Amino acid sequence: MPFTVSHAVVALAARRTPLPVAAVAVGAMAPDAVLFAPFLPPYVVAHSWVGVVTIDLVVALVVLVAWCYLVRSAWSGAVPVVRERLPASWSAPPRGGGRPVRRAVAVVVACLVGSATHVLWDAFSHEAGWAVQAIPFLREGPSAYPVWAGVQDGSSVLGLLGLVVAAAVWWRRSTPRRVPPTARWDQAVVAAAGVVVVLAALGIAGRVLLDGGGVAGIVTALAFRLPVVVALVLVVGAVGLLAGHRTRSP
Repeated sequence: MPFTVSHAVVALAARRTPLPVAAVAVGAMAPDAVLFAPFLPPYVVAHSWVGVVTIDLVVALVVLVAWCYLVRSAWSGAVPVVRERLPASWSAPPRGGGRPVRRAVAVVVACLVGSATHVLWDAFSHEAGWAVQAIPFLREGPSAYPVWAGVQDGSSVLGLLGLVVAAAVWWRRSTPRRVPPTARWDQAVVAAAGVVVVLAALGIAGRVLLDGGGVAGIVTALAFRLPVVVALVLVVGAVGLLAGHRTRSP
């Protein structure tokens, strides 16, 4: 299975379309939510066309709302260095405007498009994928590393590389703006969040080493376990940041 974050690279193609880029990105990662939240429907359901229009859509919309109305608005003004390059509008939840139905439809379509690309991508890079089963070439190669496995690893690397390049281009083109000094409470929350994530990563890696695993095992364990920690830290940290903001408000 390609690395979950790599799937978000498809959102770059939506930058010049009416589809919200964030919705496409979230939708593209939504089918893999079952890997981090066992209470969701089975993997095979989430990675099916039925799942695209049901559980994947629900997951994508929930995550998107949490991102736009909680995480983004809380963290955009707290993260050092980056905050001065982020749009000022990110510091507040999205505001309503004209044509709410049109916007809602665009968001839903974007989530569906993103999830559809995920299912299609996995079809060519997963042993049980319909494309792998239909195209003999994808099943050729050594039994321990057939072509579909190479597609999986290669596309994961290319997807991550695409995101890194896009981030680098954005950084170079963005212009820093003047922002007020970071409040001590915000600094404390950011520092605490960083410590928690680092300790969690070290704990996961250490557990793998104690079990006799190597570098590959550590990478796999981090890919499947650390995102849950990061997500929880972002949500809890966002609540803490917003609470601090309200306390400081006159």
